[in-house]
Amino acid sequence: MDISWLAAEAKGIHAIFENAFFTFVGTLLVLGVILEYFKLPIGGTPQFTTLLGRALIACLILVAFPEIMNFIADVTDSLARDLGDINKFQLVLARLVEKFKDLSFSWVSVKDVVIVAISYLTFFILYITVYLAETLFTYSWFLIYIFSPVLIGLFVLPQTASATKGLFRTMIEVSLWKVVWASMSALLWSYALSDVNKPDAHIDFLSAIILNLMLAASVLITPKIVSSFASGSLSGVASGLGGFVMSAAALTPATFLGAPGIAVGGAKARAIQTYRNVRQVRKAKEMDENPRNNQS
Repeated sequence: MDISWLAAEAKGIHAIFENAFFTFVGTLLVLGVILEYFKLPIGGTPQFTTLLGRALIACLILVAFPEIMNFIADVTDSLARDLGDINKFQLVLARLVEKFKDLSFSWVSVKDVVIVAISYLTFFILYITVYLAETLFTYSWFLIYIFSPVLIGLFVLPQTASATKGLFRTMIEVSLWKVVWASMSALLWSYALSDVNKPDAHIDFLSAIILNLMLAASVLITPKIVSSFASGSLSGVASGLGGFVMSAAALTPATFLGAPGIAVGGAKARAIQTYRNVRQVRKAKEMDENPRNNQS
């Protein structure tokens, strides 16, 4: 990705971190040597060469990092460009016309029309998220570029090397956002053109609609899906989407009508209790002011 558009101040911050890299690495190296020295048993041999090797690797990573960023960006941009051709409006509308030509007057066709309407409506509404995906990618990408010298320098110490690994993991995840977004968007609109409503598919009509809503929601949580792919917990995303859809389905008219009643009932109970408390306080005060009446 070309970052020539960055402001001079942003490039200056990166230059400051890059110039301080060797001082930072030297400080961490000295700190590592001191820590290694105090951990040595009596008569042991210090393993300072490991720290020197890690410092050398950090320097090599710093030199090669711009090329690594460009390579990853080129690969993912190429994939996103190919997937983006599938989501072009001309192709999507042409497939929609073909679908309506194949429909007939039957119950299956009615269900197809409902699925097509939901899929294409959500697709066109969510198509604006392409700008959100591009913005998130650009924002994360230039943050990675600016602070990369500091995160690479932390590779010197084994205790802080996870920051450098996290840098590369974040860079790969961010670069995959556009790829996953384009894939999920293509699945969203093409799902309406499938044979999901045919009896041979053995898929309930309501299940087909819920699956469409889950595809629409997955477009919005593309970063979460990519992170789940990287951590190997995609089932967690599926269960989360299922819970989201079930919660949305629970918002029935009866729920909306019942909620105000519950609120009013609770407020009424609190008002009655407050009134009783005030009466008790007044009664106790009157009894204290009239001791004779109290004795009688």
